[in-house]
Amino acid sequence: MKTGIAAIITAAIFLSACSASSSTAKNELKAAEFEQTASLIESGSYQFAVRSATPSGGKTIQMTSVYTMKAKDGKYEAHLPYFGRAYSPSYGGSQSVEFIGEPEDLEITRKDNKNKVSVSFTITTNAEKYTVNLEVGGSGYGTLIISNPRKQPISYSGLLGELKD
Repeated sequence: MKTGIAAIITAAIFLSACSASSSTAKNELKAAEFEQTASLIESGSYQFAVRSATPSGGKTIQMTSVYTMKAKDGKYEAHLPYFGRAYSPSYGGSQSVEFIGEPEDLEITRKDNKNKVSVSFTITTNAEKYTVNLEVGGSGYGTLIISNPRKQPISYSGLLGELKD
């Protein structure tokens, strides 16, 4: 009887030690993924590949083509579809979200306790001014929210990756 109880206690201690080491390994893997994602953003050379778009008050639309926002050498470039309402479209303006240039008020914020990195900036083109907010988790998945005073905000979901030329 005593050996049975001793065996159960030994097994319980062994299993709890295994689960503790398993969770430690998972935490270390998540921390390594987060560091890789954060350093990619901080390098200033990356792309965010859009997988879906969600206009304000609308349904999510899955992308069937490749759309990206790219960052390289201090410049940001995006050619993204726009789904939503335009309040006062600019003359000769595009129905999409398009910009190329250097951002204003660029801010990169690490949220180590949440394993997230945020990038925010404004960028002005000939006809439009966009406010851009990108938040990416340690795994590389993130959300890109773009707003413009003339249009409803739109949210894009996708995956951060190395810049491909």
